[in-house]
Parts: sequence; structure tokens; C-alpha cells
Amino acid sequence: MKPSTAPFLASVFVAVCALAACSDDGASSTPSPDTTMPTTMTMPAAATGTAAAPDEIVIAGFAFSVPATVSPGDRITIRNDDTAEHTVTSDVAGAFDVEIAGGETATLTVPSTPGTYGFHCTYHPTMHAGLVVG
Repeated sequence: MKPSTAPFLASVFVAVCALAACSDDGASSTPSPDTTMPTTMTMPAAATGTAAAPDEIVIAGFAFSVPATVSPGDRITIRNDDTAEHTVTSDVAGAFDVEIAGGETATLTVPSTPGTYGFHCTYHPTMHAGLVVG
């Protein structure tokens, strides 16, 4: 089994964010407060050179990239850019469960009830994200 690179990529992501936060752009000496808190954290697809369209979930580098929101009942594409097989499995049993072979695509029908649906890959326990249906 190939070891996951997610912990390494997460460390790199944190280091880059820390360096960016310490940089001086010369605009102001008074920092502005950041009042936004992410509800889930995944490695952005840009780190692997892949971007998700507004109506798709992309799996790349053993991480999910999800759209900001999707509409209830929509059909969205799941694109697996990894060579490993993955799943998009709702944390709530029965909401959705889609298996995607490496390099393939699949379709997910979004739940019809608005809310945030946490999901994971059943094969790779470190892979988690959330789908906001609104």
C-alpha cells in the first residue's frame, strides 16, 4: 500500500500560510481581524494543479476539492485525478455513497434537503470534506 502524502502536504500548506502571514505588504501597520472560520479543511486542488468547477468534486493528491455550495437535487460530477480508487461517502448513512476508480469520473445526486453533509473516503480515513447544499 502506498503511504498517504496528505500529512506532508498539510504541513507544507501550514508552513506556506505561516510565511504569508508574516510577510509585510507595506499597506498598513495595523492588522485587520479575520472573522471567517472554515467549517472543514481540505488541501486545495490548486496545490496539485487541479481545480474544481462549480458543479464538481475533484479528488487529487488524496484530498477533496468541493464547490462552495450546490443546489438541492443537483447532479454533480466527481472527478478522481488520483490513480487510487476512492469513495465519496456521506458521514450520515444512506445520504450518498459513490465509488470512483482512479482516473475516472462518476455522478453524485445531491441530497434534496439543504444543509452541510460531511463525507469521507472509506478507503483512506484521512480524507474528509463537507458538501454545502443550499
